[in-house]
Amino acid sequence: MSHRKSEWPAALALLPVLALVLGPFLWLLASSLKSEAEIGQANPFALPKEAMWQNYVDAWQIGGFGDLLANSLLNLAGVVALTLIACAPAGYVFAKLRFPGREWVFYLVIIGLTIPVQAIVIPLYQVLFNLGLINSLAGITLAQVSNGIPFGIFLMRSFFAGVPDELVEAARIDGASHFQILRKVMLPLAAPALQALVIISALSTWNDFFLPLVVLISSEVQTLPLGLVRFASTYSTDFRLVFSGTVITFLPVIILYILTQRRFTEGLTQGALKG
Repeated sequence: MSHRKSEWPAALALLPVLALVLGPFLWLLASSLKSEAEIGQANPFALPKEAMWQNYVDAWQIGGFGDLLANSLLNLAGVVALTLIACAPAGYVFAKLRFPGREWVFYLVIIGLTIPVQAIVIPLYQVLFNLGLINSLAGITLAQVSNGIPFGIFLMRSFFAGVPDELVEAARIDGASHFQILRKVMLPLAAPALQALVIISALSTWNDFFLPLVVLISSEVQTLPLGLVRFASTYSTDFRLVFSGTVITFLPVIILYILTQRRFTEGLTQGALKG
């Protein structure tokens, strides 16, 4: 009982933080259920007089969210799969293989964590243009994978570095190749880190607005975040559709994080401890 009482001050101190975090989401949810007239009222924090669930139907139909959702899912699957394929072997190589210049090459890769994508968007666009990948899901997938590879390699290397070298040496004595060691020994042990990498890649890809805005031009290949732009024109913006469309857009990632938050935390924690 005394232990629980001692936790009350910390819990009360976190209430303002909780209000700051949840406040914008609650305001967005309330605004998404208002009519256009209510949104334009003087008090933006007033609750809706009547829940306008039709806003979500209108946003889905007018914004063409069915096609946008399909594009986002295809893009998400491609980014996650390619990120795992690229980062898991690279993390193993940097953690367990010895070759000249290994540390320098790793540091060059990690420099990517310090460079914002806005700083390289012009050369990135030029490369995709020369490859004929502008305005295609393949182009945005490759762009997002390249943007996420530095962190993915850093995470996987941190985890693999904590695996005892004796396991690798024992497998080598038994005649296993490095590919077999990675597939049969390292990857099963790295399940928490792989799950964390999947979640991070999925969240960042789903919420990405900047790169799809640059790469995807036609409405047929655009993703969900870009669909919100359809509710704004040069002279007016339908805010009820913007609010309800925003809720539709971020709801899947909220559900994903709630369902996977424990595995996400475990993967990051184990990777940090092992690193």
